[in-house]
Amino acid sequence: MTRIALIVEPGATPSSVMTTLDMVNIASRYPEAAACQLDLLSTTGGEIQLPPAARISTQALPGSLEAYSAVIVPGFFATDMESLRAQLLSVWQPVIARLRALPSGTLVAASCYGTFVLAESGLLDTFSATTTWWKDGDFRQRYPAVRLDADQALVDGGRCITAGAMTAHTDLTLHVLRRLFGAALARKVGGIMLIDGARTSQRPFMALQQSFDDVLVQQAADWLAERCSEDVSAQDLADALHVSYRTLHRRFNAAAGMPTLAYLQALRVEHSKELLESTRLSLEQIVDKIGYSDVSSFRRLFARRAGLSPAQYRQRFRRPAEG
Repeated sequence: MTRIALIVEPGATPSSVMTTLDMVNIASRYPEAAACQLDLLSTTGGEIQLPPAARISTQALPGSLEAYSAVIVPGFFATDMESLRAQLLSVWQPVIARLRALPSGTLVAASCYGTFVLAESGLLDTFSATTTWWKDGDFRQRYPAVRLDADQALVDGGRCITAGAMTAHTDLTLHVLRRLFGAALARKVGGIMLIDGARTSQRPFMALQQSFDDVLVQQAADWLAERCSEDVSAQDLADALHVSYRTLHRRFNAAAGMPTLAYLQALRVEHSKELLESTRLSLEQIVDKIGYSDVSSFRRLFARRAGLSPAQYRQRFRRPAEG
């Protein structure tokens, strides 16, 4: 029998839990995985609340997870980094202790904030991994020994498999089934679930941060957003806010992770995404509309930030045209 442990603590995302249940259930209908058993485990056992309204029955976490061929940690909700850290240091400590004691042959997988649980255990140290894209900086700061590539939707680091934001858990579970039972079985399950495996990057889904705690940085971001299509300089911005260029550069870079003019370029890319999704404007028209002067260089800028060419982005995300 091949046993899989799904760790479900309070606050787990219902989609990741139910997706795993569905996919393993489908897999078990085929001879390759007929002897597969999925156990839902939690520290306390019993019913666990999945926000906002679902509840699921679990078994109490055993003293050791060595009986399992694979252990899956789903995503869970946290309002901010402080909340996430608090959960790692409380709710998840019994799980982390058991992960550290796992035999080297046990496959371990996690998605979204669950990747922080794996990193906390040390199992990701020196290995390649990904995490949910909006926590890229926090993850790097807390776990510098992990070779993080948050652009990727899924990373197979060997012993550990990690996936990015919520729906990437579907790709994660399918890859666990592929590792345990082979590619043929994974294709069958993927066919039933309509998973095509085409989503390899989180980059097309990344949104630019436009809300900041630092009042000066927020004022700067708002000023740039209002003048997104204009030819402005960092000194123009500093003068408008009545601060020195040095002060503005230091505080903006610390909060936004990029200089002001790089942020302006990112704003232009975000504006162009909206136009690619919602209008029939040509790329040349869009480039002119957002205040960029060179179509070729903008195409390269867009590809770096979005992970797709403008044409590929429009093909994937286009909504019914508005103009």
